[in-house]
Amino acid sequence: MSDSSGVMVQYEDLVENHPFIIICYRPDTTIFYANRAAHEYFAAPAGSLLGHRWIHDLPEERQPENRADLLRYTPDAPVRTIENPVRRGDGADRWIRWTSRAFFNEAGEITHFQTLGIDVTDRKQGELLRENLLGSLAEGVFGIDADGNYTFLNPAACELLGFASEHEALSHNSHELSHHSRPDGQAFPATECPVYRVLHTGEPLQACEEYFWSRAGHGFPVLINAAPLFDARNRVTGAVVSFQDITERRAAREALERREAELQEAQQIAHLGNWISDFDAGGIRWSSEVFRIFGLEYDQWGATHEAFMQAVHPDDRERVQRAVDDALTPGGPEYDIEHRIVRPDGSVRIVYQRGSVDFDAQGRPQRMAGVVHDITERREAERHLHFITYHDALTGLPNRTRFAERADQAVADAERLGRPLVLAHIGLDRFKSVNEGMGQATGDEVLQHVARRLENRLPVGGVLARLGGDEFGALLPVESPGSVAGAVTRLLEPLRQIIKAGEHELYVPGSVGVAVYPHDTQDASDLMRRAESAMHQAKRTEGNAIQFCSGELNNDVRTRVSLEGQLRRAVDHQEGFFLHYQPRVAAGDGRIVGVEALLRWEDGAGTVHSPGAFIPILEETGLIVELGQWILTEACRQCRDWHQAGLPPVRVSVNLAAPQFRDRQMAHSIDRVLEHTQLSADALELEVTESMLMADTDQVIRTLGQFRERGVRVALDDFGTGYSSLAYLRRFPLDVLKIDRCFTADLETESSAGAIVRTILSLADNLGLESVAEGVETEAQQAFLQEAGCQTLQGFLFARPQPAADCQRMLAEPASSAATQPGRSA
Repeated sequence: MSDSSGVMVQYEDLVENHPFIIICYRPDTTIFYANRAAHEYFAAPAGSLLGHRWIHDLPEERQPENRADLLRYTPDAPVRTIENPVRRGDGADRWIRWTSRAFFNEAGEITHFQTLGIDVTDRKQGELLRENLLGSLAEGVFGIDADGNYTFLNPAACELLGFASEHEALSHNSHELSHHSRPDGQAFPATECPVYRVLHTGEPLQACEEYFWSRAGHGFPVLINAAPLFDARNRVTGAVVSFQDITERRAAREALERREAELQEAQQIAHLGNWISDFDAGGIRWSSEVFRIFGLEYDQWGATHEAFMQAVHPDDRERVQRAVDDALTPGGPEYDIEHRIVRPDGSVRIVYQRGSVDFDAQGRPQRMAGVVHDITERREAERHLHFITYHDALTGLPNRTRFAERADQAVADAERLGRPLVLAHIGLDRFKSVNEGMGQATGDEVLQHVARRLENRLPVGGVLARLGGDEFGALLPVESPGSVAGAVTRLLEPLRQIIKAGEHELYVPGSVGVAVYPHDTQDASDLMRRAESAMHQAKRTEGNAIQFCSGELNNDVRTRVSLEGQLRRAVDHQEGFFLHYQPRVAAGDGRIVGVEALLRWEDGAGTVHSPGAFIPILEETGLIVELGQWILTEACRQCRDWHQAGLPPVRVSVNLAAPQFRDRQMAHSIDRVLEHTQLSADALELEVTESMLMADTDQVIRTLGQFRERGVRVALDDFGTGYSSLAYLRRFPLDVLKIDRCFTADLETESSAGAIVRTILSLADNLGLESVAEGVETEAQQAFLQEAGCQTLQGFLFARPQPAADCQRMLAEPASSAATQPGRSA
């Protein structure tokens, strides 16, 4: 691309499709190139900005200033950055940071400019909120970096310290400008400054009296508080200092020490309450201000130390009493403490107290006088300032700064635990059209809905943050690499649902970029960069997608998403699911006494999937609840058909999923199934796992009791692999104990396995429970279990899981015949 003056500029796809505004213009502000983002931002048809002089879009009063700014570029300083307000194409007033570079010919004349524009409205609004908050405080507040240089000052601080504006102080050393000398004018080094001690020790400074100096040359006493700021590695990066001019308060205190008669006037000047403890008289006198602070009437105050301690917050009493005891010790520290009190109405206030003690010649305390100041509002303002520094004002979520700190900590935790960590960068795909077409208020509501939905999908220990604009970040701790794809797809699922914002129903999906520790990198900052890059790649390819840094993980998530979609369709249409049945035989004579119903699935292409591949997805998505009712009904129907065919009576065993077991209506569902299938309740057995019994024990006992009342038996599956405890086995109404196949498999190789199995069998016998051994595959295992007293056996030695028709033929055979055909699958 070239303009008439012969300037040749190569613009690649990266520039044209860059998400930020890129504009090229000549010295007279005529635009000769504007990328797609520029046209979209100003709602201009493609190419319509070319030939346009942007300076004519500015108010007339701003045009001279901008023309003058164009003349400030020189070959030695060709780059400048400014921020100014603009009106976006949808009419919204926004702020843009322009970074411009001037290009010169050999004569040193400007030929053209290239400019990058970034929308910084969110940051400007945050700065405005912070400025308004700081500006509303009567106290001075300033920040310093690790070297003690000013980083910000609120208006009160500028006024008290004599600065015409904040910029006059920024980057200058706070000690050298404002805290360089003692009240007598003698200079002292920064190493002796209490504020600098905060930078070196990382310990906060509370209610410290110091002396500050104004730029006008006069000094004044201040009461300061300083809190250190830390980075992700717990290194001090600076401090926030609040202070008040206590000239009047100090004058009041000195007047109090000179004459008690002037006490009331001093209180009015300093807005403080005062108190006096008279140890000879054994009482305490409060001023009217103290009564107001403590929320008490005169007749509600016992005028004793014990009555005062009752008003102190219970968690602070020990610390307050220690401060009193130390102050009453000759040579001890002054009474100087900040603590909480509880008013009679239950409200909690924060007070600062300072007092001094008079001792007699023998060192016995005679009198203690002091002041109390209610600093609740100040502390709340400080806490709020800290919150808005690290959180997003719209959603209340942590912001990018806080997210980076949490990512550092999460990586450290993952390294310590030896587990993977997923960092997901989420970008909404259609948010721009919502914001532009329906207004910022609707856009804000959408962001709030998205924040709440994503929060509800966070796993335990997960972190969600708003990174800016329409982008969110999430930290997802997972147990193993195999859990990564599932964790991410679960997080993205709620974004595929309709969002109702005001009167609008909107579909605002999201693209997710994913980086995994330690698979992709072991550095938290690099994880964030990689995840963001992957998110942009997801948007470029198709949107509404998940993009991993790793191609291997991309294949995993595609496989899982495809499988989940097939399962949803299969459940919706009740297609492809069928049951196989595995017989259980009596250990003594080989009679088939029961069958376990096992779910199988054949997809539309004719592939029969392993239960381990699809059942976890059914459970994670909740589809197992809907499908579980069909499994229960089909198993009961088949068992009834066998009974009606005159076959030997057997009991059918059905595995319950955790969501089914937690359903308080499960017992009634079983009633309906038994009534519908006309199966006797004692022919049904429900299998539960140990983990299901560990949540809400009282409700578990009620549910199991309801099963027993109906005559339905309950088996505890996979016993010994979870929370095995004799105490809970005694409490729960169970009927069957199933020994997990892992113990059966080790009987021929591990001597300890035999001891474990004998212990479990003895436990089942003592509790009156039927014992079942799973996974019996060899005659040696069968012989051991029979000799040890196991009542029922199940495994490939007797029969594999098989269709109902094959199982029916086995039931029709004599017991001896069935027992002598190991591994049969009819």
